Amino acid sequence: MDDIETSLPKLSQLIEQRLTLLRSLAESLESSTLALARNDAEAIARGAAHQAELCRQWSGLEDELRREASRRLPSPAPDPSSQTPQTERTARLEAEWETLGSRIRYLTRVHWSLLRHLERSLAVLSRVVGSCAPTYTPDPGWLGTEVRLRAGE
Repeated sequence: MDDIETSLPKLSQLIEQRLTLLRSLAESLESSTLALARNDAEAIARGAAHQAELCRQWSGLEDELRREASRRLPSPAPDPSSQTPQTERTARLEAEWETLGSRIRYLTRVHWSLLRHLERSLAVLSRVVGSCAPTYTPDPGWLGTEVRLRAGE
């Protein structure tokens, strides 16, 4: 019984860390959305690196949560008529989890849309540059002559 009592606070702490990570991910996605809209390559790269780190932390936290949950003995189902501070806290955490999940799904859809738009823009730009390449490509013989003249001066 003592193991369960020490396990519950640890599990609760891990769940709080999970929500904190989820909040950080949502904030990072919002920042990256602005960077994508502004075509700020440096901010996009920083955001992607930050999100990758958050995902790495998330993976480690999920592994720890699984280990902690497997150590706990199954507890009896709570009585729905008894409203304790723990059940209220659990309901609050669950509601926050759902809210953050919805927010991240929305931000991910926005990111996907912005990235598709940027990809289409790059494809158009690539076709324009490709069609203009002969106009702006210097004659190799001319470039060699200019270099030789400067070198001989």
